[in-house]
Amino acid sequence: MKLPLRITLSLAVLMPFAAQAADYDPPVFVEEADEYVPVEVGSGWYLRGDVGYNVTETPYDFSYLGVETDNTRIFGSLGMGYRFTDYFRGELNLGFLSHDTFDATTGIETISLENTVWSGMANVYADLGTIAGFTPYVGAGAGMVYSRSDASLEGLIDISASDDQYEFAYSLNAGVAYQVSRNLLLDVGYQYLSSPGLEYIDPETFEVKDGVDYHQVKVGLRYELW
Repeated sequence: MKLPLRITLSLAVLMPFAAQAADYDPPVFVEEADEYVPVEVGSGWYLRGDVGYNVTETPYDFSYLGVETDNTRIFGSLGMGYRFTDYFRGELNLGFLSHDTFDATTGIETISLENTVWSGMANVYADLGTIAGFTPYVGAGAGMVYSRSDASLEGLIDISASDDQYEFAYSLNAGVAYQVSRNLLLDVGYQYLSSPGLEYIDPETFEVKDGVDYHQVKVGLRYELW
């Protein structure tokens, strides 16, 4: 069969395009994967360390035979906390509270006294919002204090005694934290810590009394584990 010249030329022009179309692979559509978001391990946890000064005197701040007690009023603590929300967090702290020693002699007899107090507290805090990097807060806590007392008399007769106490304690706190860097905060605060059942001997009357209170100012660092 003989085709007209016009159709023959059209087929000649279209044949290369038809061949290319036959060799063309259809596009492959790949569903885009969800963006990977790394999980923050430990987010919300933080470590803290504090040092401070006991404003109030301990019950064992006295003098006898012209000798005064040696009272350590500097205290310190270490702890770990967790931030539940932007306004609420909790902590566990272990701390050294006070240390008192007394050593005197009459020329015949030597008297030695020593008392050390430690604390373990669980505290909760309410952060009251942040302005220009400063975050004021209030808090309260409950826990326990441990007191160790030792006494000895050496001379004509030798006598020694010791006493260990574990008593309930509570605390009230207030302060302000400043954001030094992304993970580090400087914390300055006040703490009232009381152990109503902790016993001590009144140096003036030698009577056993209950209740020891600490008014404390402290400064510390909080490092957030992000």
